[in-house]
Amino acid sequence: MAEEAKELAELKKYLEERVTVLQRELDALRALLKLVDEALSKASFKPAFELLEPQPSAEENVMLVASRNGRVLGRMYVGPDYVRIEPSPEIAFDVNTPPFKAFFIDKVLEPMKAKDREAAEKGLLDPDRVMDYYVHTEGDILRYVLVKNVVDERRVRELRSAIRWTFERMLERMKR
Repeated sequence: MAEEAKELAELKKYLEERVTVLQRELDALRALLKLVDEALSKASFKPAFELLEPQPSAEENVMLVASRNGRVLGRMYVGPDYVRIEPSPEIAFDVNTPPFKAFFIDKVLEPMKAKDREAAEKGLLDPDRVMDYYVHTEGDILRYVLVKNVVDERRVRELRSAIRWTFERMLERMKR
């Protein structure tokens, strides 16, 4: 038993040292990322993700996102491998208004991303084709959500339904 306790103590010490080293590395990477972001902001008025985002094309299909009573809440621009969701310009959706994060991000987008990651880990999906998303805001006001690597029509329908429901609930909360 004493030998096992000694091994466990050594293992614990090793793990604590690794955590410390990895934490320092993570802090350094975050600092570097901040420097790159600052350099990019000086070189361009657009964030790095926007510089890489798909440009509208003739292949882009525009779909209205309307409430049950017919009010246009936004538009979805569906490209060959992406979906860009833009709220109507006259509606200032605050990203902190529920259920944007709790439902749309945490219950819709994150599970899609996790499912793709899992498929990539199993070799069923090219890692470059894993769904990813970016939420672009001005302050806390939503400007658009870009969802990359969306090629499945079922996912497009799911996104449209989810964002319609989300925008309707957010609008209801804004009216209170």
